[in-house]
Amino acid sequence: MRYLDPVALAKLRNLSLDLRRVAAEGHLTGRHRSSARGLSHEFAEHRAYVPGDEMKALDWKVFARQERFYVRQYQSENILTGTVLLDASGSMAYAAGGRPAKWETACRLAMASAYLILAEGDAVGLATFDAQPREFLTPRASFGQLGVLDSLLERSRPGGETDLSAALEGAASRIRRRSLVVLISDLLGDPEAVLGTVKALQARRHELMVLQVLDPAERDFGFDGPTLFRCLEDRRELFCDASALQEAYRRAFQRQQRLYEAGCHGSSISFTSLFTDRPWEEGLARFLGGRRT
Repeated sequence: MRYLDPVALAKLRNLSLDLRRVAAEGHLTGRHRSSARGLSHEFAEHRAYVPGDEMKALDWKVFARQERFYVRQYQSENILTGTVLLDASGSMAYAAGGRPAKWETACRLAMASAYLILAEGDAVGLATFDAQPREFLTPRASFGQLGVLDSLLERSRPGGETDLSAALEGAASRIRRRSLVVLISDLLGDPEAVLGTVKALQARRHELMVLQVLDPAERDFGFDGPTLFRCLEDRRELFCDASALQEAYRRAFQRQQRLYEAGCHGSSISFTSLFTDRPWEEGLARFLGGRRT
């Protein structure tokens, strides 16, 4: 799989997103997946029939098509779920100085998050968005979900404008259960509007984890002299003396970051910024390690 690196995952092997801890704190219902059967459970997947299975569990429609016996498997409605919300807007394509694009790093973070959720025996889904929701992958508690997720990301390309607050609301509206919501984005939008939407998700009793992915150039603004800037979302251009903008830009960036940090931490929302000049797995490991304390 393109975005699932076994070497990087080995560095995360002692970490988890620990949905059961979240459940114990009262944010999510349920404790662990149940193998019980009944009307209060939802269909999960088929598996081949083995002697001893109840005949009433056979799926006769599948048998009619394939002439093989398969059993319908169900999962309890209180299974813990995680959903990754991934920003696929044009700004995520940005890369500079030979560093990987933000999109590349974000996809690897999405796959690592999904793996860690599945490793706990829980279900994971994915939603991508730009100015509006794009793809939605229904949560499933199967490691086969990783291949589906990787294929979806591989055929996706960042593009389009961003309306982060509206897109988040639209994507989140498809999350039917209380979940651990992992938001992966550069968060280049109005911080107050974005925080308002994130807090609204929290008010629905979702647990929020926000991973901000940035290129160091977006923090440092090391541009100097006459420079042509081109927006990756609407293709507008600005030619200016970058030196004259440095101080004001850096102040605005620092203000944005302070708003996100204060807004998330003040609402008990897990938040970190990861930069593409550093190994993403190391930053994620530090973040998750601190989150467990």
